[in-house]
Amino acid sequence: FPSTVLHVIFECDLCDRSFSEKWALNNHMKLHTGDKPHKCAWPSCHYAFLTLSAMKDHYRTHTGEKSFLCDLCGFAGGTRHALTKHRRQHTGERPFKCQLCGFASTTQSHLTRHKRVHTGEKPYRCPWCDYRSNCAENIRKHILHTGKHEGVKMYNCPKCDYGTNGPMDFRNHLKEHHPDIENPDLAYLHAGRSTPIYTQVVVPLSTHR
Repeated sequence: FPSTVLHVIFECDLCDRSFSEKWALNNHMKLHTGDKPHKCAWPSCHYAFLTLSAMKDHYRTHTGEKSFLCDLCGFAGGTRHALTKHRRQHTGERPFKCQLCGFASTTQSHLTRHKRVHTGEKPYRCPWCDYRSNCAENIRKHILHTGKHEGVKMYNCPKCDYGTNGPMDFRNHLKEHHPDIENPDLAYLHAGRSTPIYTQVVVPLSTHR
């Protein structure tokens, strides 16, 4: 008699996703519950993640470890994703394709930005004037290089009156002048996103849906 193969499907009760493995469903459910059980072990770092692999990728940002090596050149990446993205420069692979035209990209984020050419969506706006764009980088260039908003600083120190438009300058300032800050990297993140540029420009509402 022919054997019967059973394909077990694990379905999410909260959306239409389904998985062939129980562990995959369990990981997916954390997106609904907000559970992030894997906490970074680096001293004074407060980040937590849905999966162990994501936490390990983050941890390498502290150690500087870059163990994912390209076998075609000298590139070294801190994550497997970074290496995969890099290798597309060698292979020419562009897996993210627009359904409305012939455009294809190496990254999902680039494809998302391209689609706004068709929809006319401009989710990024300047907090000081009516200028809008479909790309956050265009807003930065508008603010910093057009001369229309002179004196604006994107990063402002929470401890003193220091301000700068360079993220690395700001990070170095914190570490050099305010070593008492418990987590300079977290302070850097908060200082950037507390400004109108980051709350209104760099993080559009669509990213929170």
